[in-house]
Parts: sequence; C-alpha cells; structure tokens
Amino acid sequence: MVYRKFYISIIIRVILLAANALVFFYYWWIPGLLHLKFALGVIFILQVILLIWFLNRINRKLSSFFDSVKSDDYTIVFADAGRKGEFSDLNFQLDKLTQYFKQLKLENEQRNLYFKAVIEHVATGIFAFGSGGRIHFINSAALEMLGISFLKNLQSLDNIQPGMSGFFSDIKPGVPRLLELKTGQQILELSVRSTLYKTADEEWILVSLQNIRTELEQKETQTWQKMIRILTHEIMNSISPITSLAASLSKIIGGKESGESLADEKVKAKLNKGLKVIKNRGEGLVDFVQKYRELSILPQPQLEEILIDDVFKSLQLLFEEQMKQEKVSLHCSSIPDSLVLIADRKMFEQVLINLLKNAIRAVKDTDKKEVLISAEKSQEGGVSVSVSDTGSGIDPENLDKVFIPFFTTHSGGGSGIGLSLSRQIMMMHGGSIQLETGHKDRTTFILRFVR
Repeated sequence: MVYRKFYISIIIRVILLAANALVFFYYWWIPGLLHLKFALGVIFILQVILLIWFLNRINRKLSSFFDSVKSDDYTIVFADAGRKGEFSDLNFQLDKLTQYFKQLKLENEQRNLYFKAVIEHVATGIFAFGSGGRIHFINSAALEMLGISFLKNLQSLDNIQPGMSGFFSDIKPGVPRLLELKTGQQILELSVRSTLYKTADEEWILVSLQNIRTELEQKETQTWQKMIRILTHEIMNSISPITSLAASLSKIIGGKESGESLADEKVKAKLNKGLKVIKNRGEGLVDFVQKYRELSILPQPQLEEILIDDVFKSLQLLFEEQMKQEKVSLHCSSIPDSLVLIADRKMFEQVLINLLKNAIRAVKDTDKKEVLISAEKSQEGGVSVSVSDTGSGIDPENLDKVFIPFFTTHSGGGSGIGLSLSRQIMMMHGGSIQLETGHKDRTTFILRFVR
C-alpha cells in the first residue's frame, strides 16, 4: 500500500501520545510524584512538537516541489540515497513527477527549436505583434524583405515607408491585402495575410509576407496580351472595311471608275452610302473607346448598411416585365431576411443587374428557365451572394476569359464589359467574384464580401 510506512508511523506516534496522556492523567490525581508528573508533561509536549514537525515535512517537500516546478528547476532530488524512511514512497513519486516535467520541458524546447528552424527556413516572411505594436517574433525572410536587421516595434516600420505601421495595424485577419514596398532601388509587391491567435494573457496578430512581384508581372503580361488581342480584333474589324471603302470612294472621286462624273446621281448615292458606313463604323469605334473608359474610371464606393432583402425586391420589380416576356422564373432568398451588407448600394445593384442580364441570356434557349439569387453569411464572417442559372453553361476553353474586358460568349452580341466591371467593383469593396461550373446543369457566379 502506497505510503504504508507513513501511515504506520503516524499511528505509532498517536498511540504513544495517547498512552503518555493517559499515564499523565493517571498520576495527576495521585498526591506527590511531582518530578514524574513534570517529566510526563514535558514528554507529552515534545511528542506533540515532534508530531507537528513530522507532518510538516510533507508540506516542506511539497513546497519545494512546487517551487522547483514554478522556477523550471528540475535538478532537485527528494529521495535519500540508500535510505528508506516513512517518506520514501512520497519521495519516489515526487522524483517521478520531477522527471516527467523535466522531460516535458525538454520536448517543448525541442519542438520550439524545430518550429523556429522551420520558420527561419521558409522563404515567406513571418512576424507576430501584440497590443501596442510590440513584435513577438520575426523571421529572417521578413527582415530581408523589409530591408532591416531587427524590429522591436511596429511603429519603427514608418521609418522604412510612411504609413506602414498603420497598414499592418488596420489589417483584418483572413483578409488578404497587397502592399507595394520600396526599399532602396527595389520595389516589392507583397501579398499580406494575417490571422489572430491568443495566448493565456494576450492576443497576437500573425502576419505572413510573400513577394509576388514576379507572378504579378507574368499575370499582367498575360492580361495585356489578351487585352491587346481583343483590342486589335475590335479595331481591325472596324478599320479594315473603312480602309477598303475609303479606297473605293477615292477611285470614284478620282473619276477612275467607268468615266463616271461626280454629278451623276448613281455616284452621289454610292458616295453617300459609303460615307454613312464610314460614319457608323467611326461611331462604333468611339463607343468602343467610351466603354473602355468606363472600365478604367470608377468612383470610390460610398459604403453604407444595405438590407439585402430590399435590394432583391427592387431587382424583382425592375425585371418583372422582362421575366414575363422571356418566361423566366426568378427566385430570390436571403438567409436570414435581416441580413445586412456594408457596401455601395448602387455598385452592388449594378453587379447584380449585370449578372442577372447574363443569366437571362443564358437560359433564353433552354427548356428550364430558372434564375436563383441567394445571400447568406459566409464561414469567414462575411457575406456571400450567388447568382445561378439553368442555362447551357460556359465552354471550358472560355472559363479563363469571361472576366477579360470586351470578351463575350453571347452570339447575339454583348458589350463584353459587364463581368469585367463587376470584378473591378468587387475588388474596390475588398471582395471577389468567382465562377463555379461544377454542377452539370447550373452556372453560378459567387460574390464574396469580407465585411
């Protein structure tokens, strides 16, 4: 039995103490024998003192154990070498616990060293800061990106680039942002992400920095190449017939066709018709350039609280007549009905109108003509709005082109700027627009707002 020697020792001491007390009280009523009575009383007091001292040995050992744990000092040994006393079992258990905590501390230190090595090894810049901007840790990749050798406080970043500390202080966990950093002769495009984690007594923001300048340049080049191809196609479609027609009209004016005179009605008709064609194509080019300007110049969003259900009701009223004519079924739902979005209402409505018009065109030649618009809270705490239709879908080879300005999949013609404009509006709101075609009989565009 654990601590049996301790229990036996306590029992023996209590029995001796009780026996001494009985003897003392027995002789107390006998006259005389003062020396014996005095001796028995002293012995009784000593027994009480020794019993208290014996019991306090446990408290002293436990106190020493807790102090060693508190101070992370696991060198203390409780068991006496070669001795087996009343506390040998207790000493053994305390030593066992000490070794356990020592091993646990060693494993934690090894794990911390491993994670530090991993953090130092990765090319991604990583640092964490707490309240007041105090830096908890920062790896060498982050220091290299920032062009400094050490960082103690977030406010020191303003010495590198004004306003940088405010940029990181205002960053929201889970919301990626882009930071253009100029360090000496180098310009970095940093993708910044953050997450919030808590310790026992403080909250920390963990920030990751990744230089994506090369990827952005490649993507930008690809985008420009696609844009140039589209612009070239559109311009050549207008310029080629104008050039050919102008050459024909030039021959007529020069009198090189059958000796015709400019006064002839037939010649006048040809000239008038040719000039009208040139005028129409010129107006088409002007309209094309005007649409391009609309893409490049957008006002800043005027953010306000929007009740999404009200926006849906406005859309249903706006498209009610067209839905009847096209025999399209439109369903709108917001979960819950009181769901609120922080956005520019006019811009939000414009995006939904663009997507709704595309959906109506998509279901035009199908048997099942349904369009569904729904909104709900996202897992990240933002708002997701989806617009789906039962149309014929989008060809796989066109999936990466639908957001390119002036690209359209509608055979009946379209401006080709609706989705591009919608993406730009979503980016101005800090959100995104995504196309999902996983469902075999449904095409869905999803608007993700982070607020």
